[in-house]
Amino acid sequence: MKNNAINYSENMLSIMSEDIYKNKEFLERASIELSMNEEIANNLINYKFMDGKEKNEFLKYMNDYLSKKLSLLPNLAEVEIISKDYEVTYMQGFKYFKREDIERYADESENGLFWFSTILNNEPHICIVTPVKQDNSIVGYVFMAIKSEVFASSFSLFNIGKGSEIFIIDDKNNIIISENNLNSNFILEETDLNKFLKDKGAKDTARSIVVNGENYVATYRKLKGFNWYIASMTPYDFINADIQSLRKEMTIIGLLFTLVVLIFSYFLYSSIKVPLYNLLNKMKRVSEGDLKVLVNDTYEDEIGVISDNFDSMLKRVNELIEKTKLQEVEKRDLEIRMLQAQINPHFLFNTLNSLKWTALMNQDYTVSEGLSSLAELLRNTIIDKNELVTIREELENIKNYVVIQKIRYGNSFDVQYEVDELLLENKVIKFILQPIVENSIIHGIDENKENQKIIIKIMSEEENILISIKDNGKGFNSKEKVKDNKLSGIGWNNVDERIKLTFGLGYGTTIYSEVNKGTIVKIVIPKSI
Repeated sequence: MKNNAINYSENMLSIMSEDIYKNKEFLERASIELSMNEEIANNLINYKFMDGKEKNEFLKYMNDYLSKKLSLLPNLAEVEIISKDYEVTYMQGFKYFKREDIERYADESENGLFWFSTILNNEPHICIVTPVKQDNSIVGYVFMAIKSEVFASSFSLFNIGKGSEIFIIDDKNNIIISENNLNSNFILEETDLNKFLKDKGAKDTARSIVVNGENYVATYRKLKGFNWYIASMTPYDFINADIQSLRKEMTIIGLLFTLVVLIFSYFLYSSIKVPLYNLLNKMKRVSEGDLKVLVNDTYEDEIGVISDNFDSMLKRVNELIEKTKLQEVEKRDLEIRMLQAQINPHFLFNTLNSLKWTALMNQDYTVSEGLSSLAELLRNTIIDKNELVTIREELENIKNYVVIQKIRYGNSFDVQYEVDELLLENKVIKFILQPIVENSIIHGIDENKENQKIIIKIMSEEENILISIKDNGKGFNSKEKVKDNKLSGIGWNNVDERIKLTFGLGYGTTIYSEVNKGTIVKIVIPKSI
Protein backbone atom coordinates (compact mmCIF):
# COMPACT_ATOMS: atom_id res chain seq x y z
CA MET A 1 0.00 0.00 0.00
CA LYS A 2 2.83 2.37 0.83
CA ASN A 3 4.52 1.75 -2.53
CA ASN A 4 1.26 2.38 -4.38
CA ALA A 5 0.82 5.65 -2.54
CA ILE A 6 4.37 6.75 -3.31
CA ASN A 7 4.11 5.80 -7.01
CA TYR A 8 0.81 7.62 -7.29
CA SER A 9 2.21 10.80 -5.74
CA GLU A 10 5.40 10.73 -7.79
CA ASN A 11 3.48 10.21 -11.05
CA MET A 12 1.14 13.03 -10.13
CA LEU A 13 4.01 15.45 -9.43
CA SER A 14 5.80 14.40 -12.62
CA ILE A 15 2.79 15.29 -14.78
CA MET A 16 2.20 18.55 -12.92
CA SER A 17 5.88 19.43 -13.23
CA GLU A 18 5.78 18.99 -17.01
CA ASP A 19 2.68 21.16 -17.26
CA ILE A 20 4.30 23.88 -15.15
CA TYR A 21 7.41 23.69 -17.34
CA LYS A 22 5.32 24.28 -20.49
CA ASN A 23 3.77 27.37 -18.91
CA LYS A 24 7.21 28.53 -17.79
CA GLU A 25 8.61 28.16 -21.33
CA PHE A 26 5.68 30.10 -22.79
CA LEU A 27 6.15 32.96 -20.33
CA GLU A 28 9.91 33.04 -20.88
CA ARG A 29 9.44 33.27 -24.66
CA ALA A 30 7.11 36.24 -24.18
CA SER A 31 9.61 37.96 -21.88
CA ILE A 32 12.60 37.23 -24.13
CA GLU A 33 10.72 38.53 -27.17
CA LEU A 34 10.21 41.84 -25.36
CA SER A 35 13.87 41.99 -24.32
CA MET A 36 15.06 41.40 -27.90
CA ASN A 37 12.88 44.14 -29.42
CA GLU A 38 15.27 46.65 -31.03
CA GLU A 39 12.81 49.53 -30.62
CA ILE A 40 12.66 48.92 -26.87
CA ALA A 41 16.46 48.65 -26.61
CA ASN A 42 17.01 51.88 -28.56
CA ASN A 43 14.51 53.77 -26.42
CA LEU A 44 16.11 52.49 -23.21
CA ILE A 45 19.48 53.82 -24.36
CA ASN A 46 18.10 57.22 -25.32
CA TYR A 47 15.35 57.54 -22.70
CA LYS A 48 17.03 60.11 -20.47
CA PHE A 49 17.66 62.31 -23.53
CA MET A 50 14.09 62.06 -24.88
CA ASP A 51 11.64 64.93 -24.65
CA GLY A 52 7.97 64.60 -23.67
CA LYS A 53 6.78 64.03 -27.23
CA GLU A 54 9.29 61.25 -27.85
CA LYS A 55 8.38 59.57 -24.56
CA ASN A 56 4.68 59.68 -25.48
CA GLU A 57 5.48 58.11 -28.85
CA PHE A 58 7.38 55.35 -27.04
CA LEU A 59 4.41 54.79 -24.70
CA LYS A 60 2.04 54.58 -27.69
CA TYR A 61 4.36 52.12 -29.44
CA MET A 62 4.56 49.95 -26.32
CA ASN A 63 0.78 50.00 -25.80
CA ASP A 64 0.18 48.94 -29.41
CA TYR A 65 2.93 46.33 -29.30
CA LEU A 66 1.89 44.78 -25.98
CA SER A 67 -1.80 44.72 -26.88
CA LYS A 68 -0.88 42.37 -29.71
CA LYS A 69 1.89 40.34 -28.13
CA LEU A 70 0.57 39.89 -24.59
CA SER A 71 -3.10 39.25 -25.37
CA LEU A 72 -2.41 35.53 -24.88
CA LEU A 73 -1.30 36.11 -21.27
CA PRO A 74 -4.56 36.53 -19.31
CA ASN A 75 -2.79 36.08 -15.97
CA LEU A 76 -0.34 38.90 -16.63
CA ALA A 77 -0.60 41.46 -13.82
CA GLU A 78 2.28 43.83 -14.51
CA VAL A 79 4.83 44.71 -17.20
CA GLU A 80 7.52 47.27 -16.56
CA ILE A 81 10.37 48.35 -18.83
CA ILE A 82 13.24 49.52 -16.60
CA SER A 83 16.29 51.50 -17.70
CA LYS A 84 19.82 50.61 -16.68
CA ASP A 85 19.53 53.31 -14.01
CA TYR A 86 16.45 51.53 -12.59
CA GLU A 87 14.07 54.19 -13.94
CA VAL A 88 10.63 52.97 -15.03
CA THR A 89 10.29 53.95 -18.71
CA TYR A 90 7.06 52.06 -19.32
CA MET A 91 4.49 50.42 -17.06
CA GLN A 92 1.34 48.44 -17.73
CA GLY A 93 -0.44 47.50 -14.51
CA PHE A 94 -0.60 49.01 -11.03
CA LYS A 95 3.01 49.88 -10.20
CA TYR A 96 3.58 46.86 -8.02
CA PHE A 97 7.38 46.85 -7.95
CA LYS A 98 9.22 48.94 -5.39
CA ARG A 99 12.48 50.68 -6.19
CA GLU A 100 14.51 48.46 -3.85
CA ASP A 101 12.95 45.32 -5.36
CA ILE A 102 13.74 46.55 -8.85
CA GLU A 103 17.40 47.15 -8.01
CA ARG A 104 17.75 43.84 -6.18
CA TYR A 105 16.17 41.62 -8.81
CA ALA A 106 17.68 43.52 -11.75
CA ASP A 107 21.13 42.76 -10.35
CA GLU A 108 20.14 39.09 -9.95
CA SER A 109 19.26 38.91 -13.68
CA GLU A 110 22.57 40.17 -15.04
CA ASN A 111 23.66 36.61 -15.81
CA GLY A 112 20.39 35.82 -17.56
CA LEU A 113 16.65 35.47 -17.03
CA PHE A 114 15.71 35.38 -13.33
CA TRP A 115 12.54 34.08 -11.61
CA PHE A 116 11.34 35.11 -8.17
CA SER A 117 8.14 35.11 -6.15
CA THR A 118 6.64 37.98 -4.22
CA ILE A 119 3.44 39.30 -2.68
CA LEU A 120 1.87 42.07 -4.73
CA ASN A 121 -1.37 43.69 -3.62
CA ASN A 122 -1.71 40.98 -0.93
CA GLU A 123 -1.65 38.20 -3.55
CA PRO A 124 1.17 35.78 -4.48
CA HIS A 125 2.76 36.48 -7.87
CA ILE A 126 5.43 34.86 -9.99
CA CYS A 127 7.86 37.33 -11.53
CA ILE A 128 10.39 37.24 -14.37
CA VAL A 129 13.25 39.67 -14.90
CA THR A 130 14.93 39.63 -18.31
CA PRO A 131 17.91 41.83 -19.18
CA VAL A 132 17.68 43.91 -22.37
CA LYS A 133 21.00 43.85 -24.18
CA GLN A 134 22.52 45.66 -27.12
CA ASP A 135 25.99 44.73 -28.34
CA ASN A 136 26.29 42.35 -25.35
CA SER A 137 25.81 45.23 -22.91
CA ILE A 138 22.81 45.52 -20.58
CA VAL A 139 20.76 48.63 -21.40
CA GLY A 140 17.70 47.84 -19.27
CA TYR A 141 15.34 45.19 -17.93
CA VAL A 142 11.89 43.73 -18.56
CA PHE A 143 9.90 42.98 -15.37
CA MET A 144 6.81 40.80 -15.70
CA ALA A 145 4.51 39.82 -12.82
CA ILE A 146 2.13 36.89 -13.37
CA LYS A 147 -0.64 35.79 -11.06
CA SER A 148 0.14 32.54 -9.27
CA GLU A 149 -2.85 30.89 -10.96
CA VAL A 150 -0.69 30.40 -14.05
CA PHE A 151 1.14 27.60 -12.20
CA ALA A 152 -1.56 26.72 -9.68
CA SER A 153 -3.78 25.69 -12.59
CA SER A 154 -1.54 22.63 -12.98
CA PHE A 155 -2.71 21.43 -9.56
CA SER A 156 -6.20 20.85 -10.96
CA LEU A 157 -4.95 18.12 -13.31
CA PHE A 158 -5.63 15.62 -10.50
CA ASN A 159 -8.29 15.25 -7.87
CA ILE A 160 -5.92 15.09 -4.91
CA GLY A 161 -8.73 14.40 -2.48
CA LYS A 162 -9.85 15.82 0.79
CA GLY A 163 -7.03 16.59 3.19
CA SER A 164 -4.34 16.65 0.48
CA GLU A 165 -2.01 19.55 -0.12
CA ILE A 166 0.11 20.59 -3.12
CA PHE A 167 2.52 23.49 -2.98
CA ILE A 168 5.57 24.97 -4.68
CA ILE A 169 8.48 25.95 -2.43
CA ASP A 170 11.80 27.66 -2.94
CA ASP A 171 15.17 26.25 -1.88
CA LYS A 172 14.59 27.62 1.66
CA ASN A 173 11.23 25.84 2.08
CA ASN A 174 9.24 29.06 1.75
CA ILE A 175 5.83 28.36 0.22
CA ILE A 176 5.43 30.22 -3.09
CA ILE A 177 2.11 28.78 -4.29
CA SER A 178 -0.25 26.33 -2.60
CA GLU A 179 -3.50 24.61 -3.49
CA ASN A 180 -5.32 25.70 -0.36
CA ASN A 181 -3.49 28.96 0.44
CA LEU A 182 -1.34 27.46 3.15
CA ASN A 183 0.31 29.73 5.67
CA SER A 184 3.90 30.48 4.65
CA ASN A 185 5.02 29.04 8.03
CA PHE A 186 3.11 25.79 7.55
CA ILE A 187 6.22 23.75 6.77
CA LEU A 188 8.11 25.14 9.73
CA GLU A 189 5.23 24.23 12.04
CA GLU A 190 5.07 20.60 10.88
CA THR A 191 8.16 18.87 12.26
CA ASP A 192 8.08 15.71 10.10
CA LEU A 193 7.44 17.67 6.90
CA ASN A 194 10.05 20.31 7.70
CA LYS A 195 12.71 17.70 8.40
CA PHE A 196 11.87 15.79 5.22
CA LEU A 197 11.95 18.85 2.94
CA LYS A 198 15.15 20.24 4.42
CA ASP A 199 17.02 17.24 3.05
CA LYS A 200 16.03 17.87 -0.61
CA GLY A 201 19.41 16.76 -1.94
CA ALA A 202 18.90 13.17 -0.74
CA LYS A 203 17.83 10.33 -3.02
CA ASP A 204 14.72 9.77 -0.92
CA THR A 205 12.07 11.98 -2.59
CA ALA A 206 9.08 10.33 -0.91
CA ARG A 207 8.40 9.53 2.73
CA SER A 208 5.58 8.64 5.09
CA ILE A 209 4.90 11.40 7.59
CA VAL A 210 2.36 12.05 10.33
CA VAL A 211 0.50 15.36 10.47
CA ASN A 212 -2.07 15.91 13.22
CA GLY A 213 -2.16 12.17 13.89
CA GLU A 214 -2.99 11.25 10.26
CA ASN A 215 -0.72 9.27 7.90
CA TYR A 216 0.37 11.02 4.71
CA VAL A 217 2.69 10.31 1.81
CA ALA A 218 4.93 13.35 1.32
CA THR A 219 6.75 13.67 -2.03
CA TYR A 220 8.65 16.40 -3.79
CA ARG A 221 10.20 16.96 -7.20
CA LYS A 222 12.53 19.65 -8.53
CA LEU A 223 10.87 21.83 -11.15
CA LYS A 224 12.78 21.81 -14.43
CA GLY A 225 14.37 25.19 -15.13
CA PHE A 226 13.80 26.48 -11.57
CA ASN A 227 15.56 26.32 -8.24
CA TRP A 228 12.08 25.54 -6.92
CA TYR A 229 10.30 22.34 -5.93
CA ILE A 230 6.79 21.02 -6.14
CA ALA A 231 5.69 19.00 -3.09
CA SER A 232 2.55 17.17 -2.05
CA MET A 233 0.95 15.62 1.03
CA THR A 234 -1.61 12.94 0.22
CA PRO A 235 -3.63 10.94 2.79
CA TYR A 236 -3.20 7.17 2.56
CA ASP A 237 -6.95 6.61 2.62
CA PHE A 238 -7.52 8.69 -0.51
CA ILE A 239 -4.72 7.00 -2.45
CA ASN A 240 -5.99 3.50 -1.75
CA ALA A 241 -9.56 4.41 -2.64
CA ASP A 242 -8.63 6.23 -5.82
CA ILE A 243 -5.73 4.16 -7.17
CA GLN A 244 -7.90 2.12 -9.54
CA SER A 245 -9.76 5.19 -10.71
CA LEU A 246 -6.44 6.90 -11.36
CA ARG A 247 -5.26 4.10 -13.58
CA LYS A 248 -8.43 4.34 -15.65
CA GLU A 249 -8.16 8.10 -15.85
CA MET A 250 -4.53 7.95 -16.90
CA THR A 251 -5.35 5.36 -19.55
CA ILE A 252 -8.19 7.49 -20.92
CA ILE A 253 -6.06 10.64 -20.81
CA GLY A 254 -3.23 8.83 -22.57
CA LEU A 255 -5.56 7.52 -25.27
CA LEU A 256 -7.20 10.92 -25.76
CA PHE A 257 -3.83 12.61 -25.92
CA THR A 258 -2.60 10.06 -28.45
CA LEU A 259 -5.77 10.55 -30.49
CA VAL A 260 -5.38 14.33 -30.44
CA VAL A 261 -1.74 14.03 -31.47
CA LEU A 262 -2.65 11.66 -34.31
CA ILE A 263 -5.45 13.93 -35.54
CA PHE A 264 -3.24 16.99 -35.31
CA SER A 265 -0.40 15.15 -37.08
CA TYR A 266 -2.77 14.04 -39.84
CA PHE A 267 -4.06 17.55 -40.48
CA LEU A 268 -0.56 18.99 -40.27
CA TYR A 269 0.72 16.35 -42.70
CA SER A 270 -2.21 16.92 -45.07
CA SER A 271 -1.81 20.70 -44.95
CA ILE A 272 1.78 20.28 -46.13
CA LYS A 273 1.56 17.22 -48.38
CA VAL A 274 -1.51 18.07 -50.47
CA PRO A 275 -0.48 21.57 -51.61
CA LEU A 276 3.17 20.52 -51.99
CA TYR A 277 2.31 17.50 -54.15
CA ASN A 278 -0.07 19.67 -56.17
CA LEU A 279 2.68 22.25 -56.73
CA LEU A 280 5.26 19.59 -57.68
CA ASN A 281 2.80 17.95 -60.08
CA LYS A 282 2.11 21.28 -61.82
CA MET A 283 5.84 22.01 -61.98
CA LYS A 284 6.40 18.63 -63.64
CA ARG A 285 3.72 19.38 -66.23
CA VAL A 286 5.36 22.73 -66.93
CA SER A 287 8.74 21.01 -67.38
CA GLU A 288 7.03 18.76 -69.95
CA GLY A 289 5.89 21.80 -71.90
CA ASP A 290 2.38 22.44 -70.57
CA LEU A 291 2.44 26.16 -69.77
CA LYS A 292 -1.33 26.47 -69.32
CA VAL A 293 -1.50 24.82 -65.89
CA LEU A 294 -2.24 26.82 -62.74
CA VAL A 295 -1.78 25.67 -59.13
CA ASN A 296 -4.70 27.72 -57.72
CA ASP A 297 -3.60 27.05 -54.13
CA THR A 298 -6.03 28.51 -51.56
CA TYR A 299 -3.72 27.92 -48.59
CA GLU A 300 -2.29 31.03 -46.93
CA ASP A 301 0.98 29.49 -45.77
CA GLU A 302 4.47 29.56 -47.29
CA ILE A 303 3.55 26.94 -49.90
CA GLY A 304 0.52 29.03 -50.84
CA VAL A 305 2.77 32.06 -51.38
CA ILE A 306 5.13 30.00 -53.56
CA SER A 307 2.15 28.64 -55.54
CA ASP A 308 0.76 32.15 -56.11
CA ASN A 309 4.14 33.36 -57.33
CA PHE A 310 4.43 30.28 -59.56
CA ASP A 311 1.00 31.01 -61.07
CA SER A 312 1.94 34.66 -61.61
CA MET A 313 5.16 33.62 -63.31
CA LEU A 314 3.33 31.21 -65.63
CA LYS A 315 0.75 33.85 -66.52
CA ARG A 316 3.55 36.26 -67.34
CA VAL A 317 5.36 33.63 -69.44
CA ASN A 318 2.18 32.88 -71.38
CA GLU A 319 1.58 36.58 -71.92
CA LEU A 320 5.12 36.99 -73.26
CA ILE A 321 4.73 33.94 -75.53
CA GLU A 322 1.45 35.27 -76.94
CA LYS A 323 3.00 38.69 -77.35
CA THR A 324 5.99 37.20 -79.17
CA LYS A 325 3.73 35.18 -81.47
CA LEU A 326 1.66 38.24 -82.26
CA GLN A 327 4.78 40.28 -82.94
CA GLU A 328 6.12 37.59 -85.29
CA VAL A 329 2.84 37.51 -87.21
CA GLU A 330 2.73 41.28 -87.41
CA LYS A 331 6.37 41.40 -88.47
CA ARG A 332 5.83 38.87 -91.25
CA ASP A 333 2.70 40.64 -92.48
CA LEU A 334 4.53 43.95 -92.40
CA GLU A 335 7.43 42.56 -94.41
CA ILE A 336 5.05 41.19 -97.00
CA ARG A 337 3.08 44.43 -97.17
CA MET A 338 6.30 46.41 -97.52
CA LEU A 339 7.48 44.15 -100.33
CA GLN A 340 4.14 44.29 -102.04
CA ALA A 341 4.09 48.06 -101.64
CA GLN A 342 7.48 48.34 -103.29
CA ILE A 343 6.60 46.39 -106.38
CA ASN A 344 3.43 44.96 -107.80
CA PRO A 345 4.01 41.22 -108.26
CA HIS A 346 1.74 40.95 -111.27
CA PHE A 347 3.49 43.85 -112.96
CA LEU A 348 6.82 42.16 -112.23
CA PHE A 349 5.72 38.78 -113.63
CA ASN A 350 4.18 40.41 -116.70
CA THR A 351 7.39 42.34 -117.30
CA LEU A 352 9.53 39.20 -116.92
CA ASN A 353 7.27 37.26 -119.28
CA SER A 354 7.45 40.09 -121.81
CA LEU A 355 11.23 40.05 -121.59
CA LYS A 356 11.25 36.25 -121.89
CA TRP A 357 9.19 36.33 -125.13
CA THR A 358 11.32 39.16 -126.46
CA ALA A 359 14.38 37.01 -125.85
CA LEU A 360 12.72 34.05 -127.61
CA MET A 361 11.85 36.23 -130.59
CA ASN A 362 15.50 37.25 -130.73
CA GLN A 363 16.41 33.56 -130.39
CA ASP A 364 18.26 34.30 -127.15
CA TYR A 365 17.22 31.07 -125.47
CA THR A 366 19.62 31.39 -122.54
CA VAL A 367 18.19 34.72 -121.43
CA SER A 368 14.66 33.44 -121.97
CA GLU A 369 15.29 30.42 -119.79
CA GLY A 370 16.90 32.58 -117.10
CA LEU A 371 13.98 35.01 -117.05
CA SER A 372 11.53 32.12 -116.78
CA SER A 373 13.44 30.64 -113.83
CA LEU A 374 13.67 34.03 -112.15
CA ALA A 375 9.91 34.53 -112.49
CA GLU A 376 9.23 31.16 -110.85
CA LEU A 377 11.61 31.94 -107.99
CA LEU A 378 9.96 35.29 -107.38
CA ARG A 379 6.52 33.69 -107.53
CA ASN A 380 7.47 31.17 -104.81
CA THR A 381 9.07 33.92 -102.72
CA ILE A 382 6.33 36.55 -102.85
CA ILE A 383 3.06 34.73 -103.49
CA ASP A 384 3.54 31.43 -101.66
CA LYS A 385 3.46 32.18 -97.92
CA ASN A 386 3.80 28.55 -96.82
CA GLU A 387 6.86 27.94 -94.68
CA LEU A 388 6.91 24.23 -95.61
CA VAL A 389 6.96 22.91 -99.17
CA THR A 390 7.45 19.45 -100.67
CA ILE A 391 10.92 18.25 -101.60
CA ARG A 392 9.70 18.24 -105.20
CA GLU A 393 8.88 21.97 -104.99
CA GLU A 394 12.15 22.77 -103.22
CA LEU A 395 14.11 20.98 -105.95
CA GLU A 396 12.27 23.04 -108.59
CA ASN A 397 13.33 26.19 -106.76
CA ILE A 398 16.95 24.99 -106.74
CA LYS A 399 16.85 24.08 -110.43
CA ASN A 400 15.48 27.54 -111.30
CA TYR A 401 18.18 29.10 -109.16
CA VAL A 402 20.92 27.02 -110.84
CA VAL A 403 19.67 28.10 -114.29
CA ILE A 404 20.09 31.76 -113.25
CA GLN A 405 23.57 31.15 -111.79
CA LYS A 406 24.74 29.30 -114.91
CA ILE A 407 23.93 32.41 -116.95
CA ARG A 408 26.30 34.30 -114.66
CA TYR A 409 29.07 31.71 -114.35
CA GLY A 410 28.63 29.93 -117.67
CA ASN A 411 29.20 26.21 -117.73
CA SER A 412 32.00 26.30 -115.14
CA PHE A 413 30.05 23.90 -112.90
CA ASP A 414 27.42 21.23 -113.15
CA VAL A 415 24.72 20.17 -110.67
CA GLN A 416 23.69 16.53 -110.30
CA TYR A 417 20.61 15.28 -108.44
CA GLU A 418 20.37 11.86 -106.78
CA VAL A 419 16.93 11.75 -105.20
CA ASP A 420 14.84 8.93 -103.78
CA GLU A 421 11.54 9.55 -105.59
CA LEU A 422 9.59 8.07 -102.68
CA LEU A 423 10.59 11.12 -100.66
CA LEU A 424 9.46 13.81 -103.11
CA GLU A 425 6.18 14.51 -101.29
CA ASN A 426 7.82 14.87 -97.88
CA LYS A 427 7.88 18.36 -96.37
CA VAL A 428 10.96 20.56 -96.07
CA ILE A 429 11.49 24.20 -95.10
CA LYS A 430 11.18 26.46 -98.15
CA PHE A 431 14.49 27.82 -99.53
CA ILE A 432 16.57 25.86 -97.01
CA LEU A 433 18.82 24.47 -99.77
CA GLN A 434 19.32 27.69 -101.78
CA PRO A 435 21.80 29.44 -99.41
CA ILE A 436 23.91 26.28 -99.19
CA VAL A 437 24.00 25.79 -102.99
CA GLU A 438 24.74 29.50 -103.40
CA ASN A 439 27.65 29.15 -100.99
CA SER A 440 29.05 26.24 -103.02
CA ILE A 441 28.81 28.29 -106.23
CA ILE A 442 30.18 31.59 -104.92
CA HIS A 443 32.88 30.34 -102.55
CA GLY A 444 33.57 26.85 -103.81
CA ILE A 445 33.71 27.06 -107.62
CA ASP A 446 37.10 27.82 -109.16
CA GLU A 447 36.48 29.34 -112.61
CA ASN A 448 39.91 28.19 -113.77
CA LYS A 449 39.20 24.61 -112.87
CA GLU A 450 37.27 22.20 -115.08
CA ASN A 451 34.80 19.45 -114.25
CA GLN A 452 33.50 21.09 -111.08
CA LYS A 453 30.37 19.53 -109.67
CA ILE A 454 27.71 20.07 -107.06
CA ILE A 455 25.93 16.86 -106.09
CA ILE A 456 22.60 17.04 -104.26
CA LYS A 457 21.57 13.74 -102.67
CA ILE A 458 18.28 13.11 -100.89
CA MET A 459 17.87 9.69 -99.31
CA SER A 460 16.06 7.89 -96.53
CA GLU A 461 17.85 7.13 -93.28
CA GLU A 462 15.57 5.13 -90.94
CA GLU A 463 12.90 7.59 -89.69
CA ASN A 464 14.73 10.61 -91.10
CA ILE A 465 15.64 12.17 -94.43
CA LEU A 466 19.32 12.90 -95.14
CA ILE A 467 20.06 15.70 -97.61
CA SER A 468 23.67 16.29 -98.63
CA ILE A 469 25.07 19.08 -100.84
CA LYS A 470 28.60 18.21 -101.92
CA ASP A 471 31.04 20.12 -104.15
CA ASN A 472 34.59 19.44 -105.27
CA GLY A 473 35.60 23.09 -105.13
CA LYS A 474 38.14 25.07 -103.15
CA GLY A 475 37.08 23.90 -99.70
CA PHE A 476 38.13 25.62 -96.49
CA ASN A 477 39.27 25.00 -92.95
CA SER A 478 35.86 24.10 -91.51
CA LYS A 479 36.82 24.83 -87.90
CA GLU A 480 37.86 28.41 -88.68
CA LYS A 481 35.19 29.15 -91.27
CA VAL A 482 32.27 27.93 -89.18
CA LYS A 483 33.33 30.40 -86.51
CA ASP A 484 32.58 33.18 -89.03
CA ASN A 485 29.01 31.84 -89.08
CA LYS A 486 28.40 32.89 -92.69
CA LEU A 487 26.90 31.06 -95.65
CA SER A 488 26.66 33.49 -98.54
CA GLY A 489 25.38 36.33 -96.44
CA ILE A 490 22.89 34.20 -94.48
CA GLY A 491 24.04 33.02 -91.07
CA TRP A 492 24.76 29.30 -90.90
CA ASN A 493 23.25 29.32 -87.43
CA ASN A 494 20.11 30.85 -88.97
CA VAL A 495 19.77 27.88 -91.31
CA ASP A 496 20.43 25.43 -88.51
CA GLU A 497 18.07 27.21 -86.09
CA ARG A 498 15.22 27.28 -88.64
CA ILE A 499 15.44 23.51 -88.88
CA LYS A 500 15.63 23.05 -85.10
CA LEU A 501 12.75 25.45 -84.45
CA THR A 502 10.58 23.69 -87.03
CA PHE A 503 11.45 20.03 -86.46
CA GLY A 504 13.18 19.88 -83.05
CA LEU A 505 16.64 19.90 -81.48
CA GLY A 506 17.44 16.44 -82.87
CA TYR A 507 17.63 17.84 -86.40
CA GLY A 508 19.89 20.35 -88.14
CA THR A 509 22.96 20.78 -90.33
CA THR A 510 26.58 19.65 -90.25
CA ILE A 511 29.47 21.02 -92.38
CA TYR A 512 32.56 19.10 -93.45
CA SER A 513 35.24 20.76 -95.60
CA GLU A 514 38.85 20.33 -96.56
CA VAL A 515 41.04 22.79 -98.43
CA ASN A 516 41.37 22.01 -102.18
CA LYS A 517 39.12 18.96 -101.83
CA GLY A 518 35.65 20.40 -101.43
CA THR A 519 32.81 20.81 -98.98
CA ILE A 520 29.82 18.72 -97.94
CA VAL A 521 26.84 20.01 -95.97
CA LYS A 522 24.50 17.42 -94.45
CA ILE A 523 20.94 18.20 -93.41
CA VAL A 524 18.84 15.84 -91.29
CA ILE A 525 15.07 16.33 -91.14
CA PRO A 526 12.20 13.99 -90.17
CA LYS A 527 9.99 12.30 -92.66
CA SER A 528 6.55 13.80 -93.35
CA ILE A 529 5.09 15.70 -90.41
